Amino acid sequence: MPKAPKGKATRENKVIHPYSRKAAQLTRDAHKQEKKEKQKTEKALRLHLIGEKFLWFQNQLDSNKKEYSKIEACYIIERYLHRFDSELEQIALLNSIKGRQGRQHNSRENVIKQTIERETLLYQGYGLEIPDIINSKNLQIFSH
Repeated sequence: MPKAPKGKATRENKVIHPYSRKAAQLTRDAHKQEKKEKQKTEKALRLHLIGEKFLWFQNQLDSNKKEYSKIEACYIIERYLHRFDSELEQIALLNSIKGRQGRQHNSRENVIKQTIERETLLYQGYGLEIPDIINSKNLQIFSH
């Protein structure tokens, strides 16, 4: 019967010196794993936001239309940029009530304003990414 390896049992319990090569290797591996997880969550968040945007556009399209002109696409984008207006009005109404101290929903209001500002700059700058609704073939694929 073969003997059990002695080195494995002692190696697992052995304490690693903090300045050793093994400690540096374990630190690098842990850092690399954290970086991968961070990139994965960032990509998932970015794809989720794009999915929400495309879903909003899909809900706004008229199912009877076969294609949109550029002007109509601009109107839809303008509606997209003003989609938070009613929520901002409600927050302003809540904050205007007398007898309340502080501002309620301040963080939500700041997030909405930052989002609107960023999307407006994108739209006025190099363009906002939207589905191709001007081409009838792409519109038909996107709407179904």
